[in-house]
Amino acid sequence: MSGSLRLVFVHGILSSADTWSPFLSLIEQDADLDFLTPSTFSYTSPPISLNPLRRIPDINDIADSLRTYLANDLADDTGLVLVAHSQGGLVVQRMLARTLADGCGSELARIRRIVLFACPNSGSELALLLRRGLLGWHSQERDLRPLNRDITEAHRVVLNQVIHATSASDGACPIKIIAYAGESDGVVTPTSAKSVFPEVGVLPGDHFSIIKPDSTSHRSYAALKRHLKEARFTKVPERAPRPGPSPVTPAARPAADLYRVLVDGLLGVPRMTEPAFREQIYELLPPVIIHQMRRDNAARIELFSLLRSFEHYRHLAPWDSLAMALETLVPDHPAVADVLDNLAGAGLRKA
Repeated sequence: MSGSLRLVFVHGILSSADTWSPFLSLIEQDADLDFLTPSTFSYTSPPISLNPLRRIPDINDIADSLRTYLANDLADDTGLVLVAHSQGGLVVQRMLARTLADGCGSELARIRRIVLFACPNSGSELALLLRRGLLGWHSQERDLRPLNRDITEAHRVVLNQVIHATSASDGACPIKIIAYAGESDGVVTPTSAKSVFPEVGVLPGDHFSIIKPDSTSHRSYAALKRHLKEARFTKVPERAPRPGPSPVTPAARPAADLYRVLVDGLLGVPRMTEPAFREQIYELLPPVIIHQMRRDNAARIELFSLLRSFEHYRHLAPWDSLAMALETLVPDHPAVADVLDNLAGAGLRKA
């Protein structure tokens, strides 16, 4: 059917696919949504594992499993809508971030919409001390804590390279994401659920009843139905043209020679030989570059690897990011000025 969609539900922690039964039952009876094929993505999330031969997967494992499920089980579906509850929203965001970090943004082009219900984008503080005592060993619970670094990083990638993306590329893919909070949710606050997403809303119910619509007039069902109907005819994002070769000018040096000059200049920057300082530099660069870079103990080789990786991600303006990082962390130093002059002389950034 033209405009058909595959709907994928992703549940939260200590839950299962059964949590989506109310939605699935109403969709099955709704003639307006006959273009949908619903399915559920399940993953292991028990409160405890007593089998020494089995471990509870962490969110990275689950995110990679979701990516595999979409690529293999749903390979024939050209349009996808992902709907997630609670931790499921973190799984979806981690999947997006890890796919983009691998330079595989084209895999995400099929996703027309993502709808998040009560997702703890900033973590959940409910019974935090008790949870740490009872579930502190639980690999999934750790990602639900406030200010979790991995969650924050994935959230940042999603905002910059998904929500605010303008075209599809290896490292970006524009997808509309809508985040809903429960008006009486005591597990995930509205502030955490809405976070800094540009399109948000508040629906009746607590953390669990928000996804338990009892009729097609329930506001949670009505909201999801509207997004599904809008997504039906959403166009696949256009792919940005791959950057062509840089223009060759008489003053331009061969790439290898330029890298040697730049690396020598970078090594002259104070503290550049300190791994912790280089990590500060990397934090301000496009994350896909750092993910792809193979680390080495020697600062020179590491910087060489870094600069070579820039060639593959020129569309992310990594040279400008590097210049900004240096100017921010080591302002007015002559070694930084030399590096910036070399970049400008090679036409890699404006003087």
